[in-house]
Amino acid sequence: MSSQEFNVIAILHPKKGKTDDVLRLLNEVADYVKTQESTTLGYSINRSLRPNKDGTEEIVMIERYKNQAALKTHGTSATFTAFQKKLGELDLMRAPMVLKMVGEQGGFKARL
Repeated sequence: MSSQEFNVIAILHPKKGKTDDVLRLLNEVADYVKTQESTTLGYSINRSLRPNKDGTEEIVMIERYKNQAALKTHGTSATFTAFQKKLGELDLMRAPMVLKMVGEQGGFKARL
């Protein structure tokens, strides 16, 4: 998989009432990724359509990378590591982030 494109699905679990704060920080990261990481091919931030029964929400990131080196570049960038640090310092998360690396097996991306 090292030289093939792949997706990362990241599920974030903000504390109740903290989703907007996490989204603001993620959008700052996305702005950086868009202008500085040419091998990050996609970076989509998605929010639960409905809160959970306890009022919490999830944020689901769908990220596409050109290769493993692109993911390493992203994960070690000063911007991303500062984001992770802020999540902890501001006590925004109720559970650890869940990461899944996946490769496409069929279907389609867009209907033009």
